Amino acid sequence: MAMDNKTVRDAIQIHGTDPQFLIEKILRKRIYECHYWKEHCFGLTESTILEKAYTLTYIGGQYGVQKPTDFICLVLKLLQLQPREEIVIKYITGLSESDNNK
Repeated sequence: MAMDNKTVRDAIQIHGTDPQFLIEKILRKRIYECHYWKEHCFGLTESTILEKAYTLTYIGGQYGVQKPTDFICLVLKLLQLQPREEIVIKYITGLSESDNNK
């Protein structure tokens, strides 16, 4: 499963390093070990990650005894996938449109 913990090959480096390193090492380790990461984030793609984001009921980083939230797991996955700018804009406009329709 370590293969799923790698950033896509053609990712743009942030501050000269892997984008995943924007999240502290200890939190990344906890994310890689948590149930949500192993069960729900494995194999997500640019197009399927949005489906998982729609199921979120809260946002945050950690809870309880430093357990990572589903939200921070998806943030790490987005850093790994590093979707193209057009896709991110579609994510944002799609979410805005769905909020307006409620």
